Amino acid sequence: VTALVKLKECEDTHLGEEVDRNWAEVVTQQYVFDRLNREIEALKQMTRAELVSWFQEHRGQNSRKLSVHVVGFGAEENDEEGGGKKQDEEGKDEDLSGSTYGEVSKLTFLPASPKIEGAVAVMDIPAFTEGLPLFPYHKILE
Repeated sequence: VTALVKLKECEDTHLGEEVDRNWAEVVTQQYVFDRLNREIEALKQMTRAELVSWFQEHRGQNSRKLSVHVVGFGAEENDEEGGGKKQDEEGKDEDLSGSTYGEVSKLTFLPASPKIEGAVAVMDIPAFTEGLPLFPYHKILE
């Protein structure tokens, strides 16, 4: 805890660090410009035992992970299927390899690794997120 406090107490080496920190407050619309001082005060009140218990609670048996493995296709991966081209209405090939707005390719789900036997595959993301609790958006203004 003391190492983190010392790290946060270090003065900015150039004006850009302070500017970046303050702009982050403006962009997120939180406007807590003394966040660094508040964090330091909160850390000074925390003990090592509290920190260890927090990590055990959040990283212990009840913790969950989301694992996503994206496998590419096309010339770079030696798999020409779907090679990043699309035909427009006149039949001309249109290159989509650099476009983030091209057609969304079909997802191919790979079999789960035996190392993660208890994993639950989420096939329908909107249906999965509908059942999750929704917490209200909260801005820290003080």
